[in-house]
Amino acid sequence: RKPPLEKGSTINVSGKEKGGRAIVWGDIALIDGNINAQGKDIAKTGGFVETSGHDLFINDDAIVDAKEWLLDPDEVTISTASAGRSNIQESDEYISETNDSSGAVERKKNKPNIYTLTNSTLEKILSRGAHVNITATKKINVTSDINIGGSGHLTLYREKSKDRKNGVTIDGNITSNGGSLTINSDSWVDIHKNITLNSGVINITSKDTVAIESKDSMISFQGKGNITSGQNKGFRFENVSFEAKDSGLIFRASQERTNNNFSAKFNGTLNISGNVKIERVIPTSASDKPSQKGGKIEWNVTQLNLKDNSNFTLYSKTDGGALSYVPNYGLGGIYINSDTTFNVPKSSNVNFTFIYPIAQTDRGYHSEIKGNLTVTGGGNVKMKFSSYDSSFYTTGIKIASQTINVTNGSTLDIKGDMPAKKLFEISNDLTINATDSTVSIKQIPGTDTKREYGLYAKGNITVNGGNVSLGSNKAKTKIKKNIVIASGANLTLSAANFNVHTGALSVDGDITSNGNLTANGDTIEITGNLTVGGGAKFNGNTKNNLNITGAFTNNGASEINITQGVVNLGKVVNNKKLSITTHAKANQKSIINGDITNNKGDLNITDNNSNAEIQIGGNISQKEGNLTISSDKVNITKQITIKAGVDGGDSSSSATNNANLTIKTKELKLTEDLSISGFNKAEITAKGNNDLIIGETSDDSNANAKKVTFDKVKDSKISANGHNVTLNSKVETSNSDSSADDSNDNNTGLTISAKDVTVNNDVTSHKTINISATTGNVTTKESTTINAATGSVEVTAKTGDISGTISGNTVNVTATNSLITQSSSKIEAKKGEANVTSATGTIGGTISGNTVSVTATDSLTTQASSSITSSNGQTTLTAKNGSIAGSIDAANVTLNTTGTLTTVAGSNIKATSGTLAINAKDAKLDGTASGDRTEVNATNASGSGRVRCE
Repeated sequence: RKPPLEKGSTINVSGKEKGGRAIVWGDIALIDGNINAQGKDIAKTGGFVETSGHDLFINDDAIVDAKEWLLDPDEVTISTASAGRSNIQESDEYISETNDSSGAVERKKNKPNIYTLTNSTLEKILSRGAHVNITATKKINVTSDINIGGSGHLTLYREKSKDRKNGVTIDGNITSNGGSLTINSDSWVDIHKNITLNSGVINITSKDTVAIESKDSMISFQGKGNITSGQNKGFRFENVSFEAKDSGLIFRASQERTNNNFSAKFNGTLNISGNVKIERVIPTSASDKPSQKGGKIEWNVTQLNLKDNSNFTLYSKTDGGALSYVPNYGLGGIYINSDTTFNVPKSSNVNFTFIYPIAQTDRGYHSEIKGNLTVTGGGNVKMKFSSYDSSFYTTGIKIASQTINVTNGSTLDIKGDMPAKKLFEISNDLTINATDSTVSIKQIPGTDTKREYGLYAKGNITVNGGNVSLGSNKAKTKIKKNIVIASGANLTLSAANFNVHTGALSVDGDITSNGNLTANGDTIEITGNLTVGGGAKFNGNTKNNLNITGAFTNNGASEINITQGVVNLGKVVNNKKLSITTHAKANQKSIINGDITNNKGDLNITDNNSNAEIQIGGNISQKEGNLTISSDKVNITKQITIKAGVDGGDSSSSATNNANLTIKTKELKLTEDLSISGFNKAEITAKGNNDLIIGETSDDSNANAKKVTFDKVKDSKISANGHNVTLNSKVETSNSDSSADDSNDNNTGLTISAKDVTVNNDVTSHKTINISATTGNVTTKESTTINAATGSVEVTAKTGDISGTISGNTVNVTATNSLITQSSSKIEAKKGEANVTSATGTIGGTISGNTVSVTATDSLTTQASSSITSSNGQTTLTAKNGSIAGSIDAANVTLNTTGTLTTVAGSNIKATSGTLAINAKDAKLDGTASGDRTEVNATNASGSGRVRCE
């Protein structure tokens, strides 16, 4: 059947109020006349016109006045009119077929190309604000440009059909100033030209793939609305400028819960203006099969360019259920295959979000970033990968990029919170440049009970600029090879430090930092060497431990702060400023087994926690500045030297150094001997308001006692301000520089000051020893020696209990209250005076010197075991009251008491070559006293002893 509506003919179903309905249908429908279905207001009450046919032709002279016009052939092409075509002739549209045997029936067959709609005719109708519905059961082709007008509405409808080889193809530009375009296809939709509707509405629904692509040039897709792809299908974009108006453009995948894998291919250059969102959301149910909601996005975009105040969002949520493998068609992730440049202004954002189901396998990845990434323009690019199920481990994200370049104040933030064994796996050597910008690749807190590595890097990491963060908040971080940080760059490495979560930050290779490095987390483990360059900073903050197996060389400003743990360091070389602070937990110890060389600046090693211990097993060299070691316990585990001067091991007094050493501790433990050498000042002092103990208590023989030696130290000091010092180890000062004499500035002696001083082992100085306990006691153990080999010994205390030997060229022992020298004691001035002064004195041991003076402001008692000897000088005993039971032997002896002087039977006072003078108010002389000349001046004198001149 071939119903023509010829030129000049009219079908009128119009009405004064509402338009009517007119339907023209045929196998071949030729429309060249007028169809009128107007109402009072065509846009509101106009009628309905349908022109349908297997082959449908609408000429340029056709006029249709209706609110809605439906064109419904099998196949429609909207194109320009053929050249020279003015009307329709039978011979133009048909060919003859062979007649039947009777010849009664004439047969014609339509020519296969007579199913074309001319665009000019369509535009005339749309310009009046009409709704035109073009329907075909197989295929719709737009090969020419169409202007929808300011208020027209064009619908292209490809009906349901089993034929999926055909669909809707747009090969002509569709434009409008606010009109609407609807495409509804039971098959695919391919758009190869511009669709620019300004603020008009675009709605596209496809049961297959929606493609907007151009191989050779950029095309535009402008308007607002929703574009939906079919079940098990997706989108293809290539070289497209998306210009979203008002509420934006939303591309949605089918939301079917079963058999709904998704595929998308994004190629070439994509330009974004306004808000563009690509969304795939499948309702979550544990009964859903994850294998039926997978797929992948193939990203081959070389440039993603956003205009100001624009947003590009790629959102996929397909979580629920679990499977034991990664399907060939993927898990619904993204595969960034090409190098991509993101040009994003400061006011714009790019967001990729994937929430995916669990795949219980170590093979494959949810997503892969294979290409190099560049972000510029000052805006943000964010990628987040999540899973809301933490019952099992799942696959992670592979980053195979070789370079990441972020500039102009831009941000690249890649993060994830799913329970992967390796959440982010960096498979190649990676160079990151973030000059004036920020790059972050991190595992963050989320639904991730199952977790192992938040970041696992197999290759070298190089950071050339900007602020870069790599690592984990709730999992371990592993860098298998080396890290290099350029000058001006800032790198933060992190491992688990969230709440109670623990995990190590491990670097198996070397770290070379000429920029700023911050390492934090539960534990830091660096197997290789750590080198901090000049002008750089290193900040190591952990909850638990910091372990550096290789050498730690600091040429910048470094701070290690362990909030709840300790350090374990090998060799340390500091050339500027280094501070190590630890906070040991129960049974933890900071360990430094390698040598420490401090060439310049201050070096502080501190643990302020109660009962903390720092173990030192290597030599320490300090060229200049202050070296401070502070902990409740400091344990010297090997025989080591802490010395000033590092040039060729030189710590002599001629070394170019001005170094100071302070060891603050409650207990200096000595597994082996400790030598302190060459410092301007070296002090071992009590930490806080505590006592100080040096060395461990040994047996009475002191055979296994260890020794602290101050060698060539200008000012050697042991102190406990207001508290006690106990010396269980040997303490010695020396001058091993044979070229120096006693006048050398670095040849001063040893000062010990505290409230109480207890000497349980030998204290020896090549020069002077000064022991001060002005508000407490000085106690020396039997068999101990306090010896100043070439200088003096000064002992000052409130009270004294001397059981050992005190020896020096001169010796002064002063107690403002009582002083007791036990029978085993010996006070010896080898070349000069021996002065012993107290309020009350009890002398049970030996006192000797060139001259000896023993003074007690109250009473003085010498026991029978005592011996006071002056080799060739004067011995003077002065007291208020005196009792002499021992021996006194000197060239001249003077005994002065303002009260009573008693010499006990058995006592012996001898002035061997001079005068014996006894001055007392009352003298009871029962012992023996003699001298070349003897004077007894007493108001009352008595006794059974003998006083004689010899």
